[in-house]
Amino acid sequence: MKIILSLDGGGIRGIVPAAVLAYLEDRIQNIMHDRRLRIANLVDFVAGTSSGSIIGGLMIIPQTTKNNYVTTLYTMWEIVQMYFEFGGQVFKKNNFWYDVKTVWGLFGPRFPESNIEAPLLQYMNHYKLKDLLKPCMFSGYDIDKRKVIFYTNADEHQLYSDYYLKDVVRGSASVPSIFPPAYFNEGIHVNTIIDGGVFANNPALAAYMEVSKTIFKGDTQPKNYGTQDIMMISLGTGDYSKKSFPYNKTKKWGSAQWTVPALDMVATSNSEVTHYQMEKIFATTNSLQNYKRINPPILLGSTNSLDASKDNLCKLLKDAQNYTKQNKDMLEQLARQICDIKGIHNWDDVD
Repeated sequence: MKIILSLDGGGIRGIVPAAVLAYLEDRIQNIMHDRRLRIANLVDFVAGTSSGSIIGGLMIIPQTTKNNYVTTLYTMWEIVQMYFEFGGQVFKKNNFWYDVKTVWGLFGPRFPESNIEAPLLQYMNHYKLKDLLKPCMFSGYDIDKRKVIFYTNADEHQLYSDYYLKDVVRGSASVPSIFPPAYFNEGIHVNTIIDGGVFANNPALAAYMEVSKTIFKGDTQPKNYGTQDIMMISLGTGDYSKKSFPYNKTKKWGSAQWTVPALDMVATSNSEVTHYQMEKIFATTNSLQNYKRINPPILLGSTNSLDASKDNLCKLLKDAQNYTKQNKDMLEQLARQICDIKGIHNWDDVD
């Protein structure tokens, strides 16, 4: 059975699924009595959109220890801490003249590209997709070619294996109007990419399809995987009470008023539809037990995906921790199920 990890987009709220994964990683380590284990060692495929691509990319950067153990460069808890370290830089308030130049984001990106490119280079260096520990898929939309792109590293064609992780993630997280589009070359191929959340904020369904095109370690060609052959673990960036837009308020709105609400609606409705589709796909084959959707409620933190204040990050982390406490039995069962599926009894069993 293959374990797929799917990570939604959601800006700074990405700290929520990262914290849940950190908890799962800790439980797996305790179950196996081995602090070397990483959850990335046990999953088979990682998919992410926007902030989900950042988490997904970071968690499968490999590192070989002095004892020749292949593990990950970062623990999940270190990835959680990165939100405190780089969140404020990515969504840093601009100087007055930049705001004046762009009329506070009306006639230019809300933030310059350097805000996001510098930390991505710092943490992802020059790793390429082919260097990563596991097969992966990160989504982006090419606005020049008007084409949906799923950047993968383990299919038959290997079109994107030589792409730099930092470039792919930069594109997947380029929210329109918030950051400029990512623009990068790989050989003769030019990429002009915006956030994959415009079409797949929840990449679970795309990941489910992509697995059957993937050549996994030990295989020579792709295999068809059905719902009985897959455990899908899909993580959202938090469930929250969505703002209402009454008719009397919106009937006279123009493009300026609709821009921000429309982006939010596209992202949230996309995730909801994908969750509905995944439930139906697994349920119709009596395999619903193989589909896990984890989307903690946001009760303390702000739902504003750009609020990278330390206070909000602490509140979002507390929301995630409250969820893990309230659902510790379910998460303990999931951690044990992951270990059982992969037949892990000690470090020597890790691929």
